[in-house]
Amino acid sequence: MEETGLSDSEIAFINTHKHENASQLILRAGQFKGLDIKKLAAQIISRQKAAKKLPEWYANEKLIFPPALSVEQCSSEATARFKASLVSGKTLVDITGGMGVDCFYMSRKFGNAHYFEMQETVAATAEYNFQQLGAANIKVHAADSLAALEAENIPADWIYADPARRNEQREKVVLLSDCTPDIVSNQEILFENTPNILLKTSPLLDIDLAARELQNLKEVYTIGYEQECKELLFVLDKNHNSAEFTIKVRILDDQGYPLKSLDFDREMERNAKVTYSAPASYLYEPHAAVLKAGAFKTSCERYALNKIAANSQLYTSESLVADFPGRSFKITAICKPDMREISKHIGGDKANLTTRNFPAKTEELRKKWKLKEGGDYYLFATTLSDNTRVVIVTTKAAT
Repeated sequence: MEETGLSDSEIAFINTHKHENASQLILRAGQFKGLDIKKLAAQIISRQKAAKKLPEWYANEKLIFPPALSVEQCSSEATARFKASLVSGKTLVDITGGMGVDCFYMSRKFGNAHYFEMQETVAATAEYNFQQLGAANIKVHAADSLAALEAENIPADWIYADPARRNEQREKVVLLSDCTPDIVSNQEILFENTPNILLKTSPLLDIDLAARELQNLKEVYTIGYEQECKELLFVLDKNHNSAEFTIKVRILDDQGYPLKSLDFDREMERNAKVTYSAPASYLYEPHAAVLKAGAFKTSCERYALNKIAANSQLYTSESLVADFPGRSFKITAICKPDMREISKHIGGDKANLTTRNFPAKTEELRKKWKLKEGGDYYLFATTLSDNTRVVIVTTKAAT
């Protein structure tokens, strides 16, 4: 096998230039004799992308990083740590290896772990990185995981899968069967090896379509990190025979601990009571993970809020609700969607702008109103329940 690691001189070069523009380093390659600058520049680019996303890996100067796109697509340290909080036991089998971030963090909760990856170079890099990280309990297999599971039973407490899209040009993943490996068709094989499956997918996947495809679905997590819904997690339990499943919203901090949580199911959502009112003292914008979960009516009932309109997905209350899973704002004014009116309330031409249930996009309004991005004011261009179009002027609530 080709030598995987970095030499001392390569590590020194990366450390010296890790904050620099990699393209400029390539242009100056002639200055650095005896070094493959394209290779090292690629490592620098990937490390720069990993600095915030994977701080523990970034801090280890011996690790080899895959191309920058792979770093962008891999799990963050925060979401990987959260996944590790859901699983434990004697044996873990990761059937879709890749960079190995999820496998590494989850393996800490098991006596041993099996990592499967069909691409030999990817598997070799992961094996090298696991060694540098001290994960001696992970056994790397450069092999087809499903074929291995079918050929020889590997008893596991949990199987983990992060299936990839077959066609990277597709704008949207609609069905799990559009992914590789096809978990839907191979559930029987997986359950012959384990009672528990943790499945990660893109947040673009339709939750209810996936629920109809999967057997023994117990829980679905919509994972929020910073302002985005980062991923969906499907928990399959061989002993869960009900068609009902719980949806769990988790908004994480940098260490993977939930800052905000919301649990419900589809029946609760159908039966939740919704009340409407004009904007009161406070305005609430649900986190993207709440919206993905579909907790539109549940959010109203659970936090004793009113919706400002059926389709706006903005909520209001007279008193501040501190634990709302999203952003909370203090309303300072409500005005017509006209810049002359807005500027009276924001004292200039600078504010953050969001549109919800409004017949114009954010960028269109920003251009029309000559509104600069930033500042302490947050504007919501929206439609009220009586179909009046307004701009709600707010500042962040002190929580």
